[in-house]
Amino acid sequence: MIPTEKPLDNPINWSFKVGRLWDIDVRVHIAFVIAAVILVWMELPKEGASSVPLGQVLTDALGIYAILFLIVLLHELGHCYGARRSGGEANEILLWPLGGLAYVSPPHEARAHLLTAVAGPMVNVIICGICAGVIVLWFGQIWAVPWNPMHPMWPADPSIIPTTPQLWLIRVFGISYFLLLINMLPIYPFDGGRVLQALLWPTKGYAASLAIATSTGMIGAIVIGLFGLFTEQGWLLMMIAVFGYLTCWQTRRMAKEQAEFGAGEFGYDFGGGYASLEQPEKRPGFFARRRSRREEAKAERLRLQREKQRTEVESVLRKVSSSGLDSLTPDERRVLEAETTRKRGAPSE
Repeated sequence: MIPTEKPLDNPINWSFKVGRLWDIDVRVHIAFVIAAVILVWMELPKEGASSVPLGQVLTDALGIYAILFLIVLLHELGHCYGARRSGGEANEILLWPLGGLAYVSPPHEARAHLLTAVAGPMVNVIICGICAGVIVLWFGQIWAVPWNPMHPMWPADPSIIPTTPQLWLIRVFGISYFLLLINMLPIYPFDGGRVLQALLWPTKGYAASLAIATSTGMIGAIVIGLFGLFTEQGWLLMMIAVFGYLTCWQTRRMAKEQAEFGAGEFGYDFGGGYASLEQPEKRPGFFARRRSRREEAKAERLRLQREKQRTEVESVLRKVSSSGLDSLTPDERRVLEAETTRKRGAPSE
């Protein structure tokens, strides 16, 4: 089950709803807004610094944050699509400073979890592929694409000076590219770590694969934190490292407690909460339910059509019985002929 109650004593629930897409609530954490304000303030020109127009600074900062918001939202919608496609559920997306959380509940099987994990990064692959193709055609060379992960906002060839429209396209590619690289690190709870756990699941079992993935994640978080000490914007890497390490630690603790109390296997639901996975009756997925509704509507239309035909035939037969065949109108004759043809073509009982 996907959690519905949101106690405010948990800071992760300090959010507000901004919309609904495909029966999925989209919420924004207040920390996301606060972080946006802080980042914009940090970009404002300081007294005595190089004169950069205030309007350009605000446009760049707000534009980049808007692109980040959109790409993260699309990424999380990819996870929701994967969960529903595998027969699970997806009801909510939360956007916060470290990215997004998709509240999903795929079936408790390796294939479903793998599909759910991969679907998010595949959205980034599609975005990067489209942007890269346009960039190459626009610039006429492949080195205009910012392949260097250390400088994802500038062409790989630093001698290339893009125009303003080209720069915004490069920024879209760069943000999606950076998020793709981060998410595909084999570090739990990032998508790469979840993919690793799903791949190990069939041979190692759920508990062992989770233990391996979280162990790898804790080691990777430490490496990322150390790397952040020696890079610009290291605070972001430090936040990612702390979040990753604590999530792995919490996941291992919860799994251990469930094993000790014998309550069965539990699984992380991509949204910070734990969902019981004791194999309840599998509910049809979102697309299966849509197909079922379409088939039911079609069957109802056919039933009404046949009822109408039956009523018309009975009316014609009553008229023939009372007034004879010659009293029928052309339309009534066609109804009678169609019914006669249908009866002849129907299989004998």
